[in-house]
Amino acid sequence: MASCALREATIADSEAIAGLVSGLGYPTSASQMQRRLEAILNNDDYHTLVACDGGGIVGFIGTRSGPLYEDEGLYGQIMALAVAANYQRRGIGRELMRSAESRLVERGVRVLVVTSGNHRANAHTFYEHCGYRFTGRRYKKSIEMSP
Repeated sequence: MASCALREATIADSEAIAGLVSGLGYPTSASQMQRRLEAILNNDDYHTLVACDGGGIVGFIGTRSGPLYEDEGLYGQIMALAVAANYQRRGIGRELMRSAESRLVERGVRVLVVTSGNHRANAHTFYEHCGYRFTGRRYKKSIEMSP
């Protein structure tokens, strides 16, 4: 790994995480991410790690866990994973995945899932190298809220 340290995310990381999420194609301001992180960091089902190089954040991963409907036990989901473009292919994503998976397994998770957009071929290859296999599709429907 490119001499990065992993640590738990804090509200102070909002701006850096917003930049990484924006880099994935989901434009997000620091204030928007702060509101999101306030909810996420206060929910025990979620866990967020950041990868730091010196003083700066160069990657993050967010997970959640919960009970399965189709089987006994818990599942863990990789909700978000991003590494800054100039830090990719240095093992940072793999280290974030390993650490997040370890934490999920410690919580009793036995099934791990991740979703990835159809247009992210490099991400698909990465997840397959991390031991995930393609098993289906994800569909999304956005609901517009009335003012």
